[in-house]
Amino acid sequence: MEWLDKEFSALTLIELAEIYRLRAVVFNDEQGCTFPDPDLQDRDCHHVFAIEAGQVVAYARYFVGEQGLTFGRVVVAKEFRKKRLGKQLMEQLFTGIQRNFPNQPITIHAQVQVEAFYVQFGFKSVGDHFVEAERKHVTMVHPGIEA
Repeated sequence: MEWLDKEFSALTLIELAEIYRLRAVVFNDEQGCTFPDPDLQDRDCHHVFAIEAGQVVAYARYFVGEQGLTFGRVVVAKEFRKKRLGKQLMEQLFTGIQRNFPNQPITIHAQVQVEAFYVQFGFKSVGDHFVEAERKHVTMVHPGIEA
């Protein structure tokens, strides 16, 4: 398995197609979400992903948005979910954040069913649950990753 961290302009067309395929399979097919994806935010992100046998099997993007450093579109292919790939994805994501945005607080909107997953990485929930992209979410904050 190969892990990559690339800015949008460095992605190959095949990598981009594979990223969009995985996001569509999980968010549209499995979760039934009709929220528009891809979006224009992709152009301003770092994209962290794992490739296995030519397919993207785990993915997340991180970027500085209107409310500071954040990440999202965290996704693991169904057949890889029991192989601790989510934890590896978070480690790769944190490595990229540490390299590119050290010591900056991180704010995410997490789906409520994975809230406990993010807690194990130092995130704390703040505020009430809300609906975003047709799913219940919660705002979570992390103090940042030291350089």
